[in-house]
Amino acid sequence: MSWSGTTAQQIAKAVRRGDADAAIVVDHHLRRIEDHREAEGALTSVRKIESLAEAAAVDEIDNRDSLPAAGVPVAVCEQLAVTGHAPRLGSNAAVLPIADTDHQAVQRIRGAGAVIVAFGRSSELGLWPATDDDGNVPANPWRPDRGIGGPSGGTALAVATGAAPIGIGLDGPGSAGGVRTAAAACGIVAYSPEHVPADINTDPEHWLGAHTGVMATTVEDAALAYAALTHRHPRSTGDPGRLRIAASNIAPLPARVDDDATKWLLKAVRSLTDLGHDTFRAKPRFGARLTPASSGAWTCAAYLRSLKCGPDGLQRRTKRLVSVGERTYLRGLFGGVLGDGNRVRRHLEDWFDLEDYDLLITPGLPAAPPAAKEWSTETLRANVTHLASAAAFTAPFGLAGLPALVVPVGMRSDGAPATVQLVGPPGSTGRLFDVAAQLIAKLRPRRYAPGLSWD
Repeated sequence: MSWSGTTAQQIAKAVRRGDADAAIVVDHHLRRIEDHREAEGALTSVRKIESLAEAAAVDEIDNRDSLPAAGVPVAVCEQLAVTGHAPRLGSNAAVLPIADTDHQAVQRIRGAGAVIVAFGRSSELGLWPATDDDGNVPANPWRPDRGIGGPSGGTALAVATGAAPIGIGLDGPGSAGGVRTAAAACGIVAYSPEHVPADINTDPEHWLGAHTGVMATTVEDAALAYAALTHRHPRSTGDPGRLRIAASNIAPLPARVDDDATKWLLKAVRSLTDLGHDTFRAKPRFGARLTPASSGAWTCAAYLRSLKCGPDGLQRRTKRLVSVGERTYLRGLFGGVLGDGNRVRRHLEDWFDLEDYDLLITPGLPAAPPAAKEWSTETLRANVTHLASAAAFTAPFGLAGLPALVVPVGMRSDGAPATVQLVGPPGSTGRLFDVAAQLIAKLRPRRYAPGLSWD
Protein backbone atom coordinates (compact mmCIF):
# COMPACT_ATOMS: atom_id res chain seq x y z
CA MET A 1 0.00 0.00 0.00
CA SER A 2 1.22 3.50 -0.84
CA TRP A 3 0.28 6.39 1.38
CA SER A 4 0.35 8.68 -1.62
CA GLY A 5 -3.22 9.28 -2.69
CA THR A 6 -4.68 8.83 0.78
CA THR A 7 -6.26 11.81 2.52
CA ALA A 8 -4.57 14.01 5.08
CA GLN A 9 -7.15 12.97 7.66
CA GLN A 10 -6.40 9.29 7.11
CA ILE A 11 -2.65 9.90 7.39
CA ALA A 12 -2.92 12.01 10.54
CA LYS A 13 -5.21 9.51 12.24
CA ALA A 14 -2.88 6.60 11.45
CA VAL A 15 0.25 8.45 12.63
CA ARG A 16 -1.41 9.65 15.84
CA ARG A 17 -2.52 6.10 16.67
CA GLY A 18 0.87 4.61 15.82
CA ASP A 19 -0.55 2.59 12.93
CA ALA A 20 1.85 4.33 10.51
CA ASP A 21 5.24 5.99 10.76
CA ALA A 22 5.42 9.57 9.55
CA ALA A 23 8.79 8.76 7.96
CA ILE A 24 7.25 6.02 5.82
CA VAL A 25 4.35 8.26 4.81
CA VAL A 26 6.75 11.00 3.72
CA ASP A 27 8.98 8.50 1.93
CA HIS A 28 6.02 7.25 -0.11
CA HIS A 29 5.22 10.81 -1.21
CA LEU A 30 8.84 11.49 -2.09
CA ARG A 31 8.83 8.34 -4.23
CA ARG A 32 5.65 9.54 -5.89
CA ILE A 33 7.45 12.75 -6.83
CA GLU A 34 10.47 10.84 -8.16
CA ASP A 35 8.69 8.06 -10.03
CA HIS A 36 5.83 9.87 -11.72
CA ARG A 37 5.99 12.56 -14.35
CA GLU A 38 2.49 14.03 -13.95
CA ALA A 39 3.80 16.85 -11.76
CA GLU A 40 6.96 17.47 -13.79
CA GLY A 41 7.82 21.15 -13.62
CA ALA A 42 5.39 21.78 -10.77
CA LEU A 43 8.04 21.68 -8.05
CA THR A 44 11.11 23.89 -7.93
CA SER A 45 12.68 22.10 -4.98
CA VAL A 46 12.10 18.90 -3.00
CA ARG A 47 13.19 18.64 0.65
CA LYS A 48 14.23 14.98 0.57
CA ILE A 49 16.69 14.83 3.47
CA GLU A 50 15.06 17.54 5.58
CA SER A 51 11.53 16.16 5.28
CA LEU A 52 12.56 12.62 6.22
CA ALA A 53 14.43 13.98 9.26
CA GLU A 54 11.43 16.07 10.30
CA ALA A 55 9.09 13.10 9.84
CA ALA A 56 11.37 10.97 12.04
CA ALA A 57 11.16 13.70 14.69
CA VAL A 58 7.35 13.47 14.58
CA ASP A 59 7.62 9.72 15.15
CA GLU A 60 9.73 10.37 18.25
CA ILE A 61 6.98 12.41 19.92
CA ASP A 62 5.37 10.31 22.65
CA ASN A 63 2.01 12.07 22.67
CA ARG A 64 0.91 12.73 19.09
CA ASP A 65 -2.77 13.12 19.96
CA SER A 66 -2.36 16.88 20.06
CA LEU A 67 -1.08 17.02 16.46
CA PRO A 68 -4.07 17.37 14.11
CA ALA A 69 -1.85 17.03 11.02
CA ALA A 70 0.61 14.47 12.37
CA GLY A 71 2.91 13.23 9.59
CA VAL A 72 0.94 14.87 6.77
CA PRO A 73 3.16 15.83 3.80
CA VAL A 74 2.58 19.41 2.65
CA ALA A 75 3.64 21.29 -0.48
CA VAL A 76 4.06 25.06 -0.05
CA CYS A 77 4.33 27.82 -2.59
CA GLU A 78 7.97 28.65 -3.33
CA GLN A 79 7.36 32.26 -2.27
CA LEU A 80 6.71 31.33 1.37
CA ALA A 81 9.75 31.43 3.63
CA VAL A 82 11.02 28.13 5.05
CA THR A 83 14.09 28.23 7.27
CA GLY A 84 17.24 27.35 5.36
CA HIS A 85 15.73 27.94 1.92
CA ALA A 86 15.74 30.99 -0.31
CA PRO A 87 12.19 32.09 -1.23
CA ARG A 88 11.79 32.25 -4.99
CA LEU A 89 9.22 34.82 -6.07
CA GLY A 90 8.18 33.01 -9.21
CA SER A 91 11.29 33.43 -11.37
CA ASN A 92 15.08 33.26 -11.22
CA ALA A 93 15.16 37.08 -11.32
CA ALA A 94 13.29 37.26 -8.02
CA VAL A 95 15.11 35.10 -5.48
CA LEU A 96 15.44 36.38 -1.91
CA PRO A 97 18.18 35.59 0.64
CA ILE A 98 18.00 32.33 2.56
CA ALA A 99 15.30 32.60 5.23
CA ASP A 100 16.27 32.34 8.89
CA THR A 101 12.66 31.96 10.06
CA ASP A 102 9.54 30.27 8.71
CA HIS A 103 6.58 32.13 7.28
CA GLN A 104 3.78 32.18 9.85
CA ALA A 105 1.70 29.72 7.85
CA VAL A 106 4.66 27.32 7.65
CA GLN A 107 5.25 27.64 11.40
CA ARG A 108 1.66 26.79 12.16
CA ILE A 109 1.28 23.83 9.80
CA ARG A 110 4.54 22.41 11.14
CA GLY A 111 3.32 23.02 14.68
CA ALA A 112 0.33 20.81 13.85
CA GLY A 113 2.71 17.95 13.00
CA ALA A 114 2.83 18.33 9.21
CA VAL A 115 6.04 17.96 7.18
CA ILE A 116 7.04 20.30 4.34
CA VAL A 117 8.14 18.05 1.47
CA ALA A 118 8.42 20.40 -1.51
CA PHE A 119 8.07 23.89 -2.96
CA GLY A 120 5.52 24.50 -5.71
CA ARG A 121 6.24 26.76 -8.66
CA SER A 122 4.55 30.18 -8.69
CA SER A 123 3.91 32.89 -11.26
CA GLU A 124 6.28 35.86 -10.99
CA LEU A 125 5.57 37.95 -7.87
CA GLY A 126 2.34 35.98 -7.45
CA LEU A 127 0.58 38.19 -9.98
CA TRP A 128 -0.54 35.94 -12.82
CA PRO A 129 -3.33 33.33 -13.20
CA ALA A 130 -0.95 30.96 -15.04
CA THR A 131 2.27 29.34 -13.83
CA ASP A 132 5.28 29.14 -16.17
CA ASP A 133 8.78 30.59 -16.43
CA ASP A 134 12.11 29.98 -18.17
CA GLY A 135 10.57 27.64 -20.72
CA ASN A 136 8.93 25.48 -18.05
CA VAL A 137 5.21 25.07 -18.78
CA PRO A 138 3.58 22.52 -16.44
CA ALA A 139 0.69 20.63 -18.06
CA ASN A 140 -2.74 20.13 -16.62
CA PRO A 141 -3.33 16.48 -15.58
CA TRP A 142 -6.87 16.62 -16.97
CA ARG A 143 -5.95 18.18 -20.34
CA PRO A 144 -2.23 18.40 -21.23
CA ASP A 145 -2.84 21.25 -23.67
CA ARG A 146 -4.14 23.38 -20.79
CA GLY A 147 -2.20 25.04 -17.99
CA ILE A 148 -2.46 24.75 -14.23
CA GLY A 149 -3.60 28.22 -13.30
CA GLY A 150 -1.81 30.49 -10.88
CA PRO A 151 -0.28 32.09 -8.97
CA SER A 152 0.39 28.94 -6.90
CA GLY A 153 -0.12 26.56 -9.81
CA GLY A 154 2.80 24.31 -8.94
CA THR A 155 1.43 23.68 -5.46
CA ALA A 156 -2.03 23.00 -6.87
CA LEU A 157 -0.58 20.50 -9.36
CA ALA A 158 1.38 18.78 -6.59
CA VAL A 159 -1.85 18.22 -4.67
CA ALA A 160 -3.76 17.25 -7.82
CA THR A 161 -1.24 14.52 -8.66
CA GLY A 162 -0.77 13.00 -5.19
CA ALA A 163 2.63 14.51 -4.39
CA ALA A 164 1.11 15.92 -1.18
CA PRO A 165 -2.42 15.82 0.22
CA ILE A 166 -2.30 19.47 1.34
CA GLY A 167 -0.93 22.60 -0.30
CA ILE A 168 -0.45 26.13 1.01
CA GLY A 169 -0.34 28.98 -1.48
CA LEU A 170 -0.60 32.70 -2.00
CA ASP A 171 -3.82 34.62 -1.60
CA GLY A 172 -5.19 38.08 -1.00
CA PRO A 173 -5.42 41.20 -3.18
CA GLY A 174 -3.40 41.35 -6.38
CA SER A 175 -2.90 37.58 -6.49
CA ALA A 176 -5.14 36.68 -9.47
CA GLY A 177 -7.73 34.96 -7.33
CA GLY A 178 -5.17 33.25 -5.13
CA VAL A 179 -5.31 29.53 -4.49
CA ARG A 180 -8.83 29.28 -5.92
CA THR A 181 -7.82 30.05 -9.51
CA ALA A 182 -5.12 27.35 -9.55
CA ALA A 183 -7.35 24.85 -7.74
CA ALA A 184 -10.18 25.43 -10.22
CA ALA A 185 -7.79 24.75 -13.10
CA CYS A 186 -6.52 21.53 -11.47
CA GLY A 187 -9.86 20.23 -10.20
CA ILE A 188 -9.21 20.34 -6.45
CA VAL A 189 -10.62 22.10 -3.37
CA ALA A 190 -9.24 25.46 -2.23
CA TYR A 191 -10.21 27.84 0.53
CA SER A 192 -9.34 31.53 0.73
CA PRO A 193 -9.82 32.69 4.33
CA GLU A 194 -11.65 35.85 5.26
CA HIS A 195 -9.47 38.90 5.84
CA VAL A 196 -10.12 42.59 6.31
CA PRO A 197 -8.73 44.53 3.31
CA ALA A 198 -5.64 46.42 4.41
CA ASP A 199 -5.12 50.13 3.74
CA ILE A 200 -2.39 50.19 1.10
CA ASN A 201 -0.96 53.45 2.43
CA THR A 202 -0.78 52.58 6.12
CA ASP A 203 -0.20 48.81 5.85
CA PRO A 204 1.64 48.01 2.60
CA GLU A 205 3.14 44.84 4.09
CA HIS A 206 -0.16 43.04 3.53
CA TRP A 207 0.27 43.58 -0.19
CA LEU A 208 3.50 41.61 -0.33
CA GLY A 209 1.88 38.18 -0.49
CA ALA A 210 1.30 37.88 3.28
CA HIS A 211 -2.08 36.15 2.90
CA THR A 212 -2.26 32.40 2.40
CA GLY A 213 -4.90 29.90 1.39
CA VAL A 214 -5.15 26.11 1.50
CA MET A 215 -5.63 23.41 -1.15
CA ALA A 216 -6.57 19.73 -0.88
CA THR A 217 -8.46 17.00 -2.73
CA THR A 218 -11.24 16.81 -0.12
CA VAL A 219 -13.25 19.40 1.80
CA GLU A 220 -12.32 17.71 5.07
CA ASP A 221 -8.58 17.98 4.30
CA ALA A 222 -8.97 21.65 3.40
CA ALA A 223 -10.79 22.23 6.68
CA LEU A 224 -8.00 20.40 8.53
CA ALA A 225 -5.35 22.60 6.91
CA TYR A 226 -7.30 25.78 7.65
CA ALA A 227 -7.76 24.74 11.30
CA ALA A 228 -4.01 24.15 11.61
CA LEU A 229 -3.24 27.59 10.16
CA THR A 230 -5.63 29.29 12.58
CA HIS A 231 -4.76 27.30 15.71
CA ARG A 232 -8.28 25.86 15.86
CA HIS A 233 -9.43 22.33 16.54
CA PRO A 234 -10.39 20.66 13.25
CA ARG A 235 -14.13 20.94 12.71
CA SER A 236 -16.16 18.13 11.18
CA THR A 237 -18.54 19.13 8.41
CA GLY A 238 -22.23 18.78 9.16
CA ASP A 239 -25.74 19.83 8.20
CA PRO A 240 -25.84 23.60 7.61
CA GLY A 241 -29.62 23.69 7.74
CA ARG A 242 -31.84 25.23 5.08
CA LEU A 243 -30.03 28.14 3.42
CA ARG A 244 -30.88 30.91 0.96
CA ILE A 245 -28.26 30.61 -1.79
CA ALA A 246 -27.83 33.07 -4.66
CA ALA A 247 -26.44 31.85 -7.98
CA SER A 248 -24.80 33.92 -10.70
CA ASN A 249 -22.97 33.15 -13.93
CA ILE A 250 -22.39 36.85 -14.64
CA ALA A 251 -18.63 37.44 -14.47
CA PRO A 252 -17.79 40.36 -12.13
CA LEU A 253 -14.76 41.25 -14.29
CA PRO A 254 -14.55 41.16 -18.10
CA ALA A 255 -14.74 37.54 -19.29
CA ARG A 256 -16.75 35.30 -21.58
CA VAL A 257 -18.54 32.59 -19.62
CA ASP A 258 -18.85 29.49 -21.78
CA ASP A 259 -21.72 27.00 -21.93
CA ASP A 260 -19.93 24.31 -19.92
CA ALA A 261 -19.31 26.67 -17.00
CA THR A 262 -22.99 27.63 -16.98
CA LYS A 263 -24.14 24.01 -17.35
CA TRP A 264 -22.17 22.83 -14.33
CA LEU A 265 -23.25 25.83 -12.27
CA LEU A 266 -26.89 24.95 -12.99
CA LYS A 267 -26.22 21.32 -12.13
CA ALA A 268 -24.72 22.38 -8.78
CA VAL A 269 -27.68 24.70 -8.15
CA ARG A 270 -30.16 21.88 -8.84
CA SER A 271 -28.22 19.69 -6.42
CA LEU A 272 -28.44 22.37 -3.74
CA THR A 273 -32.18 22.56 -4.31
CA ASP A 274 -32.45 18.79 -3.99
CA LEU A 275 -30.53 19.06 -0.72
CA GLY A 276 -33.27 21.32 0.67
CA HIS A 277 -31.79 24.77 0.10
CA ASP A 278 -33.61 27.69 -1.47
CA THR A 279 -31.75 28.89 -4.55
CA PHE A 280 -32.19 32.14 -6.47
CA ARG A 281 -30.76 33.60 -9.64
CA ALA A 282 -29.14 36.88 -8.63
CA LYS A 283 -26.59 39.50 -9.55
CA PRO A 284 -24.19 40.41 -6.71
CA ARG A 285 -23.55 44.09 -6.09
CA PHE A 286 -19.86 45.00 -6.14
CA GLY A 287 -20.32 48.72 -6.65
CA ALA A 288 -19.42 50.78 -9.70
CA ARG A 289 -15.67 50.69 -9.06
CA LEU A 290 -14.92 46.96 -9.01
CA THR A 291 -13.00 46.90 -12.30
CA PRO A 292 -10.78 49.95 -11.59
CA ALA A 293 -10.29 48.80 -7.99
CA SER A 294 -9.22 45.33 -9.16
CA SER A 295 -6.84 46.81 -11.73
CA GLY A 296 -5.43 49.24 -9.19
CA ALA A 297 -4.88 46.50 -6.62
CA TRP A 298 -3.14 44.32 -9.21
CA THR A 299 -0.77 47.01 -10.42
CA CYS A 300 0.02 48.36 -6.94
CA ALA A 301 0.74 44.83 -5.70
CA ALA A 302 3.18 44.43 -8.61
CA TYR A 303 5.03 47.60 -7.66
CA LEU A 304 5.19 46.90 -3.93
CA ARG A 305 6.35 43.31 -4.42
CA SER A 306 9.01 44.38 -6.92
CA LEU A 307 10.62 46.43 -4.14
CA LYS A 308 11.64 43.18 -2.46
CA CYS A 309 13.83 42.03 -5.35
CA GLY A 310 14.30 44.99 -7.70
CA PRO A 311 12.97 45.27 -11.26
CA ASP A 312 16.10 44.02 -13.07
CA GLY A 313 15.55 40.76 -14.92
CA LEU A 314 11.81 40.56 -14.33
CA GLN A 315 9.61 39.34 -17.15
CA ARG A 316 8.64 42.13 -19.53
CA ARG A 317 4.95 41.80 -18.70
CA THR A 318 5.82 42.20 -15.00
CA LYS A 319 8.08 45.19 -15.64
CA ARG A 320 5.29 46.91 -17.49
CA LEU A 321 2.80 46.14 -14.72
CA VAL A 322 5.28 47.41 -12.11
CA SER A 323 5.67 50.65 -14.06
CA VAL A 324 1.92 51.20 -14.13
CA GLY A 325 1.64 50.26 -10.46
CA GLU A 326 4.34 52.71 -9.43
CA ARG A 327 2.39 55.59 -10.90
CA THR A 328 -0.87 54.34 -9.44
CA TYR A 329 0.60 53.92 -5.96
CA LEU A 330 2.64 57.11 -5.76
CA ARG A 331 -0.24 59.22 -7.01
CA GLY A 332 -2.58 57.73 -4.40
CA LEU A 333 -5.10 56.60 -7.01
CA PHE A 334 -5.85 53.23 -5.39
CA GLY A 335 -8.11 53.93 -2.44
CA GLY A 336 -9.01 57.23 -4.08
CA VAL A 337 -10.61 57.60 -7.48
CA LEU A 338 -10.08 53.91 -8.34
CA GLY A 339 -11.77 52.61 -5.21
CA ASP A 340 -10.41 49.76 -3.08
CA GLY A 341 -11.25 46.46 -1.47
CA ASN A 342 -13.00 48.00 1.52
CA ARG A 343 -15.57 49.68 -0.70
CA VAL A 344 -16.17 46.50 -2.68
CA ARG A 345 -16.55 44.58 0.57
CA ARG A 346 -19.13 47.03 1.94
CA HIS A 347 -21.23 46.70 -1.22
CA LEU A 348 -21.15 42.90 -0.99
CA GLU A 349 -21.91 42.86 2.74
CA ASP A 350 -24.91 45.13 2.17
CA TRP A 351 -26.08 42.90 -0.68
CA PHE A 352 -25.88 39.72 1.41
CA ASP A 353 -27.68 41.47 4.28
CA LEU A 354 -30.43 43.25 2.33
CA GLU A 355 -31.24 40.25 0.14
CA ASP A 356 -30.94 37.88 3.11
CA TYR A 357 -28.65 35.47 1.24
CA ASP A 358 -26.53 33.03 3.20
CA LEU A 359 -24.15 32.13 0.35
CA LEU A 360 -23.37 32.88 -3.28
CA ILE A 361 -22.42 30.25 -5.87
CA THR A 362 -20.60 31.07 -9.13
CA PRO A 363 -18.47 29.17 -11.64
CA GLY A 364 -14.88 28.61 -10.52
CA LEU A 365 -13.48 29.57 -13.93
CA PRO A 366 -15.40 31.24 -16.77
CA ALA A 367 -14.16 28.59 -19.23
CA ALA A 368 -11.56 25.83 -19.53
CA PRO A 369 -8.16 26.62 -17.95
CA PRO A 370 -5.91 28.86 -20.09
CA ALA A 371 -3.72 27.17 -22.68
CA ALA A 372 -0.42 25.64 -21.57
CA LYS A 373 2.01 28.10 -23.14
CA GLU A 374 4.75 30.53 -22.18
CA TRP A 375 2.58 33.36 -20.99
CA SER A 376 5.61 34.79 -19.18
CA THR A 377 7.18 35.73 -22.53
CA GLU A 378 4.07 37.48 -23.83
CA THR A 379 3.39 41.20 -23.56
CA LEU A 380 1.27 42.72 -20.82
CA ARG A 381 -1.43 43.43 -23.39
CA ALA A 382 -1.55 39.77 -24.45
CA ASN A 383 -1.75 38.64 -20.83
CA VAL A 384 -4.56 41.06 -20.04
CA THR A 385 -6.45 40.18 -23.22
CA HIS A 386 -6.15 36.40 -23.15
CA LEU A 387 -5.19 35.38 -19.61
CA ALA A 388 -6.52 37.75 -16.95
CA SER A 389 -10.12 36.66 -17.51
CA ALA A 390 -9.30 33.32 -15.84
CA ALA A 391 -9.54 35.13 -12.49
CA ALA A 392 -12.79 36.94 -13.32
CA PHE A 393 -14.82 35.07 -10.68
CA THR A 394 -12.10 34.51 -8.08
CA ALA A 395 -10.14 37.79 -7.89
CA PRO A 396 -12.97 40.11 -6.75
CA PHE A 397 -13.54 38.18 -3.53
CA GLY A 398 -9.82 38.10 -2.72
CA LEU A 399 -9.89 41.87 -3.11
CA ALA A 400 -12.92 42.20 -0.84
CA GLY A 401 -11.54 39.71 1.69
CA LEU A 402 -14.69 37.59 1.91
CA PRO A 403 -14.34 33.86 2.65
CA ALA A 404 -14.50 31.85 -0.58
CA LEU A 405 -14.10 28.19 -1.50
CA VAL A 406 -13.67 26.43 -4.84
CA VAL A 407 -14.93 22.87 -5.13
CA PRO A 408 -14.88 20.36 -8.05
CA VAL A 409 -18.26 19.16 -9.26
CA GLY A 410 -17.47 17.02 -12.32
CA MET A 411 -15.75 17.02 -15.70
CA ARG A 412 -16.47 19.40 -18.57
CA SER A 413 -17.31 18.12 -22.05
CA ASP A 414 -13.79 19.13 -23.18
CA GLY A 415 -12.14 16.97 -20.49
CA ALA A 416 -11.16 19.80 -18.12
CA PRO A 417 -12.39 19.77 -14.52
CA ALA A 418 -15.67 21.53 -13.72
CA THR A 419 -15.69 23.62 -10.55
CA VAL A 420 -17.89 26.08 -8.71
CA GLN A 421 -17.06 28.77 -6.18
CA LEU A 422 -18.92 29.31 -2.92
CA VAL A 423 -18.69 32.75 -1.30
CA GLY A 424 -20.15 33.88 2.00
CA PRO A 425 -20.52 37.00 4.12
CA PRO A 426 -18.13 37.55 7.04
CA GLY A 427 -18.16 34.72 9.55
CA SER A 428 -19.51 32.06 7.18
CA THR A 429 -16.48 29.74 7.02
CA GLY A 430 -18.20 26.77 8.64
CA ARG A 431 -21.22 27.15 6.41
CA LEU A 432 -19.01 27.17 3.30
CA PHE A 433 -17.31 23.92 4.26
CA ASP A 434 -20.63 22.28 5.15
CA VAL A 435 -22.26 23.15 1.80
CA ALA A 436 -19.13 22.19 -0.13
CA ALA A 437 -19.15 18.78 1.56
CA GLN A 438 -22.83 18.38 0.67
CA LEU A 439 -22.14 19.18 -2.99
CA ILE A 440 -19.29 16.69 -3.27
CA ALA A 441 -21.33 13.97 -1.57
CA LYS A 442 -24.19 14.64 -3.99
CA LEU A 443 -22.24 15.01 -7.26
CA ARG A 444 -19.33 12.64 -6.45
CA PRO A 445 -16.63 14.24 -8.62
CA ARG A 446 -13.30 12.48 -9.17
CA ARG A 447 -10.56 13.27 -6.64
CA TYR A 448 -7.88 12.88 -9.32
CA ALA A 449 -7.70 13.23 -13.09
CA PRO A 450 -8.72 10.07 -15.04
CA GLY A 451 -5.20 9.27 -16.29
CA LEU A 452 -3.52 9.17 -12.85
CA SER A 453 -2.69 5.84 -11.23
CA TRP A 454 -0.78 4.47 -8.27
CA ASP A 455 0.25 1.14 -9.82
